[in-house]
Amino acid sequence: MRVTFHGHACVSVRHGGQVVVIDPGTFSDAATALRDADTVLVTHQHPDHVDAAALGAALAARPGLVVWAPEAVVAALRPSLPEGASARVVVPGDGLDLGGLEVVVGGGQHAVIHRDVPRIANVTYLVRGDGATLLHPGDSFDAPDDAALEGRRLDVLLAPVAAPWLKLAETIDFVRGLDPRVVVPIHDALLSAAGHGLVDRLLGEQRTGGTTRTGPSCPAGRSTSPQGAWTGPGTLRRGPCATRTPSTGR
Repeated sequence: MRVTFHGHACVSVRHGGQVVVIDPGTFSDAATALRDADTVLVTHQHPDHVDAAALGAALAARPGLVVWAPEAVVAALRPSLPEGASARVVVPGDGLDLGGLEVVVGGGQHAVIHRDVPRIANVTYLVRGDGATLLHPGDSFDAPDDAALEGRRLDVLLAPVAAPWLKLAETIDFVRGLDPRVVVPIHDALLSAAGHGLVDRLLGEQRTGGTTRTGPSCPAGRSTSPQGAWTGPGTLRRGPCATRTPSTGR
């Protein structure tokens, strides 16, 4: 399982010839992420998580592309879907088989922004393949239960680090609670260069504890070339914005 970060909240997961893209939004390089996608998973309807124009272009160019998302996202996309395009609704508790990658849908609601802002649906995606696991929580701190993790330690956590609905202390507690092997900071488009540096310092091992390794947060415009590899438990060598999970189970 190979994971590439495309900016803000968007990642692609490659495994066994399949390419799954999660949250190709307007703050990310959605067009590049979607170029060879087979499946798109969207956590919720906010534009920074789903770029409707880029997704529509990808669906027109790739008739076999399938989108899975909450009802509100599918309803918004449906009027402009190219003929024959497929957008399907997911809800917490669903399971998807994506050609060698298994996906467990969790979550339920977007984190609270403010008491005056209505909450919307937000699902999480736990992706499993080659005995490794990756969690994208969307705009939430919802964690998978032990059954979804099948009693194993989470391998890769995509951890939101900057948003109107969070403070970094909550991210640190989220990381501590899950104790993943690797943390990849996401949801970072609002950060300045100084903010990225602050996240890198505060989300390090000294704060998160355990044997978690944290990759560097990636300011907009930095390379997303996968230059690093995770070679074993507790050992991380990374390029600026990408990581690779091990191919052996644990």
